[in-house]
Amino acid sequence: MDAYSLLSSSIHFVLPDDRHLPSGGNIYNAHLIAALKSLGQVVEIIDFATYREAILLDKAGIYGVDSLFVEDMKALSNIRAEKAFSFFLLHHLPSLYPPAGVSADQLFEMHEKKVLDFFQAFLLSSDYSQEYLQSRGIGAPMVVVEPANTPTVSEFPVLPDSPLKGLMVANVVARKGILPFLEALASRTKAQDDFVLNIIGRQDMEPAYADACRQYVEAEVLKGKVHFKGSLSHQETLQQYAKHHVFLSAAYMETFGMAIQEAKARGLPLLLCGGGYTKKHLTSGAGMLCINISDLAGNFLKLGRNHSQLSELYQSARIGTTHEAYTWKQAAAHFLNFLGIFLK
Repeated sequence: MDAYSLLSSSIHFVLPDDRHLPSGGNIYNAHLIAALKSLGQVVEIIDFATYREAILLDKAGIYGVDSLFVEDMKALSNIRAEKAFSFFLLHHLPSLYPPAGVSADQLFEMHEKKVLDFFQAFLLSSDYSQEYLQSRGIGAPMVVVEPANTPTVSEFPVLPDSPLKGLMVANVVARKGILPFLEALASRTKAQDDFVLNIIGRQDMEPAYADACRQYVEAEVLKGKVHFKGSLSHQETLQQYAKHHVFLSAAYMETFGMAIQEAKARGLPLLLCGGGYTKKHLTSGAGMLCINISDLAGNFLKLGRNHSQLSELYQSARIGTTHEAYTWKQAAAHFLNFLGIFLK
């Protein structure tokens, strides 16, 4: 572990009320905070109202604001606090996946840049996020602290005779590309195709979208093959990898993709679309990078129809599995070193 120094004052993390619910950002925050505490660093979790008051009063302290509060930050973006040091925890920005009718550049300039200029530093989970911000003129110091992998178990999934069992770990929101993937899968599925696809993830974030996904499955040839398992705890999700044979992601954008990292570490072949950081998870033999969602659906079905191809991909993914020494404690120490530069 790199040498590090504990900060004399507490680090205040400004986190959402639903931080106990599964999402990549929530899991990242929880692991990093736990690692900081295990090193002896004093950490406090506060809500946005408490943070707002601290900024308005210029209360001395170190504050890390989750990227879910971009909209709330607009009212504070003109304030220049001298004693309150604020850094931004970037998990996602709306401009990374803009709605129809507005470009990423327009959304960034109109709604995000002024907010981001408020912050004195940035905590990022990938070099993709760093490159994104720097390319748009954000010049504040940044530190990339990639998530550590949850310790790998020795249990690997058993290669099936049939049916092929696919797994998606994704909250059911438009950015994850689930509905167009289901449409592509339905259009290519033949009567003899024997597969199961389980989708683990929250369905409360975009309820109308989640309803559309479920209704599509019930009305089409996918009924009985695709199952929405709802929200599971992180530990419950980790147990699911060994019960499946291939991991799929149709996401248009991932700033890192912690579920992909977890699946890879457990020897699952990866079938991925290449949005954001996603493709960087694919090393030789780990899986397939699909050119689009239709290609993703086609490749999944091909594996179910061609046992020898699945076997080859399966063995390559197993061989490519690594047990990296990088830990959350090392991640936390790296972050403390970064903050220490500003706070001596």
